[in-house]
Amino acid sequence: MSSGDVIAVRLIAPAEASLLIGLIRRCYGETYIDPSFYDEPVVSELLASGRLHSIGAFTDAGQLVGHMGITARAYGGITADAGMTLVDPTFRGRGIARRVAGGLAQQSMALGLVGLHDYPVTVHAATQRIGAGFGVDTGLMLANMPGDVVFQEIETPAPGARTSSLIRWLPFGLAPERNVYLPERYRAQIQSLYAEAHLSRSALQSNEGLGELASELEQSYDERRQILRIAVARAGGDLAARVEAEIHDAAVRGALVAHVDLPLADPATPMATEAFRAQGFSFAGLLPEYREGDVLRLQWLADAVDETAFSVLSTDATQAIATLVLNDRRSMSG
Repeated sequence: MSSGDVIAVRLIAPAEASLLIGLIRRCYGETYIDPSFYDEPVVSELLASGRLHSIGAFTDAGQLVGHMGITARAYGGITADAGMTLVDPTFRGRGIARRVAGGLAQQSMALGLVGLHDYPVTVHAATQRIGAGFGVDTGLMLANMPGDVVFQEIETPAPGARTSSLIRWLPFGLAPERNVYLPERYRAQIQSLYAEAHLSRSALQSNEGLGELASELEQSYDERRQILRIAVARAGGDLAARVEAEIHDAAVRGALVAHVDLPLADPATPMATEAFRAQGFSFAGLLPEYREGDVLRLQWLADAVDETAFSVLSTDATQAIATLVLNDRRSMSG
């Protein structure tokens, strides 16, 4: 056995945070999307707290050469986010990512998760291929990645341009049966995604309006990605005005993209969807079991943003979801 053979796929300990940072640097230089992952105390605390479960591939010499992470969300419950798929450039082409993916599945089941949400980038096809055939592509977030992220030793079609990310559902257990209220314009598409993901959902009719109560929103702005994120806890009659004001304030800070998450358990969501549509939002994707139930994500792009984002799509499934997303966005100007 050579010193370069991978002999262990296991969880990374908090004391090994520096190994993860070193791998990030070998894969991204100093351009990784979350700058806090260059801070050893921060990474160590994430690992120690259980907010991040890092699955690593190690050589017999102790070098970390592959990684995938499971990140807990405040409202994750029985799901979490997958990401940070990293393979050392000198170890690519050896099946390391698939071995780490096996560890990811084992850890997800050990944590009692029924599924993960993964977000493969479309600037190249490598991370898309890992879950292809197992996961279900349920959306595409247009231009959500800044153009200054550099993938070391991976050829990309348009360096310096913003790129997009898929939304992929990775099932590891049986999700609860749920009642959902689907916007009529997306009913057929969402029901098709439910069928493909083998999720048991009953679509109920709703005639509920937005009501007179004030909307309840949770919002945050990601400076690095230039993305405004809004989660709607309650949709009220002031919803459109509130969101328009949030977008205006974020645009002053440089926002190029906005995401809105609507709970499909809320009978007001179909009406809220139409209110957002009037504000320039279109379909981004379905996120099963994302916030105490399923979420419909809508997206808004500034006029200066190229929606196609030079995406590289690896399968018919990824192409199909991209076509759905792009057609819906383009129909707004038709």
